[in-house]
Amino acid sequence: MRARRESGFSLLEVLIALAILGVVVLGIVGLFTHSVVVNASGYDYARLAAVARQVLEDIQSRPWSDPLLDATTGADWTIGVPDGITVRYAIEDFSVLNWNQVQNTSVWPAPTGALPANLKKVTLHVRSTRSQLLGRREFVTTALKVPNGG
Repeated sequence: MRARRESGFSLLEVLIALAILGVVVLGIVGLFTHSVVVNASGYDYARLAAVARQVLEDIQSRPWSDPLLDATTGADWTIGVPDGITVRYAIEDFSVLNWNQVQNTSVWPAPTGALPANLKKVTLHVRSTRSQLLGRREFVTTALKVPNGG
């Protein structure tokens, strides 16, 4: 009787296939972990923008005479700021003497009354304290506050 030849893979072929598969899987795992960090960084930046919007809305809702809105070169804003985020704000008082040159009365009426300053320029620096994420985690924005418009 003739011996049948068994077909299949040799041990060497299986080891080579596993080595190739291992290299491919390691590459995919590296891409996956990188995408998780990039996604978390994007989420963190979106949180910074949301906190900046929240703080600006809080500032706009405060009365013109609020002590928190006095001119300052930089102070920490802590009201409603979540953990992992810091907010530094600066407020600059200035006056516009001739409103006819800068206003569109249908959109933005000129402030009334004799005030030493009729505008406040608010600048926010919102920063993440999460150091494990990619890039510089800071969001900077500026807005104007008028006394009669909020």
